[in-house]
Amino acid sequence: MKSRISILISSIFLLSGLSFAQVFQADEWCSNYPAVTGSGVLWGHASCVLGDTIYVVGGSGTGAPSTTVVKFSMSGNTWSAGTSLPGPKAGGDLVAVGINKLYYIGGGNAAVTAGTPEQYVYDRTTGMWTTIANIPTPVTGNVAERWNDSLIYCMLGGWTSYLTTIQIYSVNTNTWTTGTPITAGNGRRSFAGGILGNTLYVCAGYSGVFRNDFWKGVINPSNPTQITWTSGPTIISMTSRPGGTAINGRFYVVVGEITGGMGGGIMSIYDTTANTWTDRPGNPFAGSNYWGAISASITNCAGRTGVKVWIPGGAIGTLATRPLTVYADTCLLNCNVVGISGNNNEIPAVYSLSQNYPNPFNPNTAISFSIPKAGDVKLVVTDVLGREVAVLVDQFQTAGVHNVVFDASSHSSGVYFYTLTAGDFKETKKMLLIK
Repeated sequence: MKSRISILISSIFLLSGLSFAQVFQADEWCSNYPAVTGSGVLWGHASCVLGDTIYVVGGSGTGAPSTTVVKFSMSGNTWSAGTSLPGPKAGGDLVAVGINKLYYIGGGNAAVTAGTPEQYVYDRTTGMWTTIANIPTPVTGNVAERWNDSLIYCMLGGWTSYLTTIQIYSVNTNTWTTGTPITAGNGRRSFAGGILGNTLYVCAGYSGVFRNDFWKGVINPSNPTQITWTSGPTIISMTSRPGGTAINGRFYVVVGEITGGMGGGIMSIYDTTANTWTDRPGNPFAGSNYWGAISASITNCAGRTGVKVWIPGGAIGTLATRPLTVYADTCLLNCNVVGISGNNNEIPAVYSLSQNYPNPFNPNTAISFSIPKAGDVKLVVTDVLGREVAVLVDQFQTAGVHNVVFDASSHSSGVYFYTLTAGDFKETKKMLLIK
């Protein structure tokens, strides 16, 4: 959703008089951070990084609006109470502007499902919240993003109306205007959003059905109300109530609810250079209701720039707590690694073919395979009659773990098989397409 730079020097740390050199480890889930203050689950909240602090604002165990504000010190690894909102809020987003201000944008004061016009700004130099100009079209389930520390783009929202509207707030003049709406038919609420440079991101969410489409909106710097929207590659999972943040050349999407009423437990990562998505399973608290709650910080580790994506709270199914989960692409200081490794530098010991995910699927699914040495690889999909319907890989591949996506949008529902052939290794697995 939103990101602020917080430089944390963690190349070497001291503990009990011993020195430990930190090693950069890419793409790992961490589960041992202290839970968000309070009991039970938390959703309808918004969250943002400002300096060394993560602010969590509004929401509750039922998603109902509240005035609650808590904050987490990244360096101190502790939670404390913050200054309460002037009025209850849920369903909106939190945006950092400059080094001292947070803006609460969108959301409602009576229910997470109904937007109300009042908006707020917090100044950490005074420790006070104050009101700003009312938003012209009240929304909830929206995402807000900061551009050039001068404009805030409030995107889409509308719990049952699924608006295409872009509302733009000027922090300098305390006024609202509108921008180019997203293409007709693509309004939604409770989705993942982000911004990198001049490009806005909108991904997945809900508009009467779960979505997996991905849109990019390029802001015209000469006239920031003009936005050029184009569609990008879809993510694998149809998901409602995901959350997102864009930072350091990537757009991170924390998958929310998927078909079957369960949390996806996946981080989907869009590489802005390669224009491709990669899925990293392993979220130890596979939840949902993340749309306003995801933020990120930059770290400096082992001579490299790294990222931590912060995921406070969330709620779905049997989830009964409000964890603070971290997806780390940096040194793993204070981190118990969980889930699967995303370290692409690790060479597997044996050939293997993983079960596709999701399964059943519609229309896209991911297939992962590992090869211990470089060579020619072929991965094909066949139907129940043995007819080849797709060739996913047929080329030389380096040693390592590889991920591909099978797009079955042009195929009928039914059972399909996928077969990996590499050297003397050959294995087949079954998958189910349900439309």
